[in-house]
Amino acid sequence: MLENSTLGLSMKPYNLTEEQISFFNDNGYLVVEQLFSHDECDAINNLMRKEADESFSAILNPDRQFKEIRDVMRSPRIVSILSTLANAEIVGLMSQMLFKEARSPYASQAWNPHQDNTYPQTPNGEYVTLNIALQDHDVKNGCLYIYPGSHKEGIFPFEPTKSYREDPKSNPGNTVDLEILKKYEPKKTNLEIKKGSTLFMQGNCIH
Repeated sequence: MLENSTLGLSMKPYNLTEEQISFFNDNGYLVVEQLFSHDECDAINNLMRKEADESFSAILNPDRQFKEIRDVMRSPRIVSILSTLANAEIVGLMSQMLFKEARSPYASQAWNPHQDNTYPQTPNGEYVTLNIALQDHDVKNGCLYIYPGSHKEGIFPFEPTKSYREDPKSNPGNTVDLEILKKYEPKKTNLEIKKGSTLFMQGNCIH
């Protein structure tokens, strides 16, 4: 198997099934189980922890500083999935490391329900977010929740909110109106994701 020389990343592409593609189109998200090995997750996590400040606040665009992170973003398994789900050429990438270090200021911070595409506001939701779980995510330690199907109506009205290096006592995320959320509340789903699994989310999907 071909491997990347920095983190030992597999260079094999990942072929989605028709069922996975349909699930993404219907729900606005897809979790690909165990896309990364535990060793790969530990290597990424260890690299980023060395760069964390004392508050373990978010790190924006670490790929611009570390080739290893750029290698993750450009790995064939990631690019092949993104190209399939977006049904388009991938023309721009950005990265962010979010910590939930126990007893750190950001450990218990919760985000407001928001759509990621309220930031770049690309047409037709042509913005896909992916989250690599470097540790298990569950309800107890703070997993993501998502509103399936909410990606089908474009960008909703929202309240702009600071969402990077914000006060850890605040709730970031460009907040979707509560009346809109009521429509999707019955479908609200907690995404408990195992280490190494990766969430792909259409930019208009509320979470």
